[in-house]
Amino acid sequence: MRLKLTSFAVAGVVALVLGVCSAAVAAGGLTGTYQAKIKSPAQIKGTWGLTLKPNGVYVVSMNGKSVASGRWSATATTITLREPDGCGGTGTYGWKRTNAVLRFTFKREDPRCQIRRAVLTHPFAQVR
Repeated sequence: MRLKLTSFAVAGVVALVLGVCSAAVAAGGLTGTYQAKIKSPAQIKGTWGLTLKPNGVYVVSMNGKSVASGRWSATATTITLREPDGCGGTGTYGWKRTNAVLRFTFKREDPRCQIRRAVLTHPFAQVR
């Protein structure tokens, strides 16, 4: 039996492969350790660290002490943070990295995780 592929089928396969590849590149492009020095508001004042590991795990620290961890996934423009520790919810943010500075834009956040939302409004500089 011969397989006959139409141009639509080929285009669909190419689009799927490109989508998977761009998501993998996006996720791989975000891995690293980032830091934000927040001066206000007073409730979150300090040095915040965010480590995005290649295995999909992230760790958040404040003034060198781990305060939350969870799983992350990303596309070329969006990152989702799932946090069983800490606030216990899931948040979705747009992301953009310019040079070594990572910026997040709010999309959705669990009501229990408003501190995460407040922290992620600040720019994070890549330190590793």
